[in-house]
Amino acid sequence: MFGKQPKDPKSSETPDIPEMMFPSQSPLEDTANQEIEMAEMTKIEEVEQPEVVKIVEKISGIVSPYFIVIVGLSLYDENFFLGLVLIVIGIFSLLKISWSDIFEFFLEVKNIFSSNDEL
Repeated sequence: MFGKQPKDPKSSETPDIPEMMFPSQSPLEDTANQEIEMAEMTKIEEVEQPEVVKIVEKISGIVSPYFIVIVGLSLYDENFFLGLVLIVIGIFSLLKISWSDIFEFFLEVKNIFSSNDEL
């Protein structure tokens, strides 16, 4: 009388799961579709941006490296490694040094040392 009502018994039927259908396209059709999608993406990127957006992007590109260096300097006392990493990243960004430039520099240094071994 005052007890809990029994819950509805769960049905033993499994719910209907829709079958997944995979396209039966050849690889050539698949690459053609990808090329069409890439062409559409480039059209979207070519849309003229408002002048305000361009100005904000330029300002952000100038200010963000300085902000990274300032944050690195403020963290330098509390967390030496993190502060040093942020300072280095900010300086590389200010000097417009990319990862490929750093990699090429190390390859040149490696070639200098390896050429001395041959003499």
